[in-house]
Amino acid sequence: MNRTRRPTPRVVIEHNPAARRAVRAAAEREPRLPAGFGLWLAGRIVAAALLVGAGWLVYDFASSSRYQVQTVHVRGNVLLSQSEVETTAAVVGANVFWVNHAEVAARLRALPLVQRVEISAALPDTVDIQVVERQPAGFWTSGEQTFLVDSEGVILKPVDAETAQIRACAGQPCDPQLAALPSVVQAEAGPLIPGERVDASALSTSAQLSSLLPTIGVQPRGFQWSPDTGLEVSTVEGWDVRFDQAGDLRSQLATLNAVRAQLARSKASVGLIDVRFGDRPYFR
Repeated sequence: MNRTRRPTPRVVIEHNPAARRAVRAAAEREPRLPAGFGLWLAGRIVAAALLVGAGWLVYDFASSSRYQVQTVHVRGNVLLSQSEVETTAAVVGANVFWVNHAEVAARLRALPLVQRVEISAALPDTVDIQVVERQPAGFWTSGEQTFLVDSEGVILKPVDAETAQIRACAGQPCDPQLAALPSVVQAEAGPLIPGERVDASALSTSAQLSSLLPTIGVQPRGFQWSPDTGLEVSTVEGWDVRFDQAGDLRSQLATLNAVRAQLARSKASVGLIDVRFGDRPYFR
């Protein structure tokens, strides 16, 4: 018995416009990946890998002993020792990436001898410190202790065996051609500590008088300062002379020369000449 052969679904669809439209509509409703999805996915994978790698690097930098500060290079220090700078900087053993340069510089600037300082790091384990020290301008003695002071009157450090040569060598490697620094004795001895200030004008005036007094035949032997009487100079001749630090030194020297001439004519001896008051000098 012959049976009628049914057409396959594909044949039915091809010859049925409605069926074809239904198939197309169904295909259009199927979800499709957006254009460029593959590149986006690859980019996310690369970004995740980079993030993981960066996290590992940060962990390694923060925890590895390779980046702990082992060496401190100090440059520019003359009066400060290497150990003083290292101790104050306090960076040895710290992670080189976490060293706070501003805090280290602030600690070092607190030292009386430090005027300026620059901090830098060098991988993997080194910190470089460039120091600019205050320059010694003279000596200030109070009681039994002598200190180095700068031109602003800042007390830098006590004079010890290491700084004793500065008396003759002006703070530099010993050179006899360099002039000695002025030295002032405080009349009323009192305790002084580095970082405090003394009368800077007493030092500068002493330095000037050291050069000017010999031009009128007077050889200074020492300088003493008091808040009440100002600067007093002892001389090789055996008498002392008081100067006004804020006044005109050349005018005072001219007055001193005139007083000496008068004393020579009268053959009088004196122990003190005071030229602080212009045309009214005093002597006794």
